[in-house]
Amino acid sequence: MKKVIFVMAMLLGYSLTLLITPTPSFALPLGEVAIFTEQSGWIAQNTAQQEGEELADLLKKPSKVVTLTDKEIGDWAKERTDNGLADIIVTFGWFPTNLYTPGNADPDDSVAELFLEGGNVFLNTADYIFYVTQGGGANGEQGLKNMMDINADMWSGGSGIKPTADGKKYTPSLGNFTSERTFKAAQIVDPWEVEAIFGDTGSGNIDPAIVHDTETGGRIGIAFQEPNNAGLPRGEVLAEMIDNFLFEVLGAQAVDPQQKATTTWGHLKSGF
Repeated sequence: MKKVIFVMAMLLGYSLTLLITPTPSFALPLGEVAIFTEQSGWIAQNTAQQEGEELADLLKKPSKVVTLTDKEIGDWAKERTDNGLADIIVTFGWFPTNLYTPGNADPDDSVAELFLEGGNVFLNTADYIFYVTQGGGANGEQGLKNMMDINADMWSGGSGIKPTADGKKYTPSLGNFTSERTFKAAQIVDPWEVEAIFGDTGSGNIDPAIVHDTETGGRIGIAFQEPNNAGLPRGEVLAEMIDNFLFEVLGAQAVDPQQKATTTWGHLKSGF
């Protein structure tokens, strides 16, 4: 669901209500990172934990890095929705139940969707983002569709990936690999845009990559959506995506207090 704003104005003695869609012209500065490794999909939980620990050790630019349980992460996200910072949740192929009720029971206005639409970021490695949760693949491909509100899927098995120029610049740990679940660039449509491609097939299947909602400022990124492979530098590349790219995009930006007030006051949710 996309946010809209109701603005009250006085025009010729009448109260005029305008319904507009906010298009923030600013980027929220980089905030905190929460890493979730309590559950994982497509890689062993102890592997996810090791990669998560490596990620936490490598990160330098976020203001704080924490590792949270499913029980903790919902409240963490709620507290950081519309807080004036771009906070990040990193998952390892398993979507926490306190962010999004399994089986797409809350397709709109879930904790996760509100967090994303607050200008925040989801990054994922291993299994298909938003797909696997309690009960296995209970969300299926609809999880991504509900979170993005567009008809996007990641059925792109066996895609041979090579680093792009941006991949070599921002994610130097990235090498050639095979991705089973990529973004498909052609499916990323308005209000979403492909913001960064670090690896691609040369034919529009991209991983690692970050997509950006131009209306809400939210971002979704993936890296190595591929099953168990001990040689993949998951922690390193995720750290580079955050410290090198996202910090460049977000960290140097200053928030205009007047603009922030304009784009958050009285926001409601529309029906589309």
